Amino acid sequence: MYTVDQIRAWPLVDGWHIDPETQKHVQLGNEVPLGDWLALGDWVKLGDWVKLGDDVTLGNEVTLGDWVKLGNWVTLGNGVTLGNEVTLGNGVTLGTGVTLGNQVKLGNRVRLGNWVTLGNQVTLGNWVTLGKGVKLGDRVTLSDGVTLGGGVKLGDGVTSGALNEQFIASLPDEMVLTKWVYPDRSSPAFSGSARLIYAKGATIEEPLAEKSDQQCAVGLHVLRPPYRPEWVGLCEAGHCLIPLRVLVKREDVLFAGLPTMDVKLRVRKLLVLD
Repeated sequence: MYTVDQIRAWPLVDGWHIDPETQKHVQLGNEVPLGDWLALGDWVKLGDWVKLGDDVTLGNEVTLGDWVKLGNWVTLGNGVTLGNEVTLGNGVTLGTGVTLGNQVKLGNRVRLGNWVTLGNQVTLGNWVTLGKGVKLGDRVTLSDGVTLGGGVKLGDGVTSGALNEQFIASLPDEMVLTKWVYPDRSSPAFSGSARLIYAKGATIEEPLAEKSDQQCAVGLHVLRPPYRPEWVGLCEAGHCLIPLRVLVKREDVLFAGLPTMDVKLRVRKLLVLD
């Protein structure tokens, strides 16, 4: 645990405060309040008016620009660089070598893999996860719960809503997808929704479902064949679910996917074929 007064009392050599016991090097800007239970690596540089919450962990060679604000329980890996006016919510974790531009805003529980790069004015909602090496241009906006696998690259101004619309537009007029149900034809309700019975020949509809970039929002959730629910982490491999073929029209698709996030679709209406 470190306080501002403790750090400023360390010997100053070439602009770095050096801990006499651990030999860690730290630079502190003006007006930098530090929360409780701060863990600092070596060669950490904090700009002016940086504000850190409680239980923050900064790895080695971390650099924070001016007016950066970190919430509680934030962890930054080695070599992380944040631009000016960056705001991170509670529970954010950034891997090794992550770089964020200016005026970036990350919601709560965001997780960025190693070597992720975000441009200026990027906004990520709560629970967003980006895999290793993802690169987002300036002014990209991703809503809550979006997950992008490793290596995805998005240009300037991209939004998850617009990406979902592109995925929907690319679908055929009609398609046969898979609904996994219990042997009694009741839905497993992975997303916490009410269980429905999928009788053969029945048309099932969720009238309250709306189009959005939220994969797990209200609606009927189906998988692209040949995917099984355990392959995408919905259940354990030893389940008793059975697959039913269902017919879906493009006009009834509400969420069709995002890059590396297109296995599970959300629809308003479907026809049970099996």
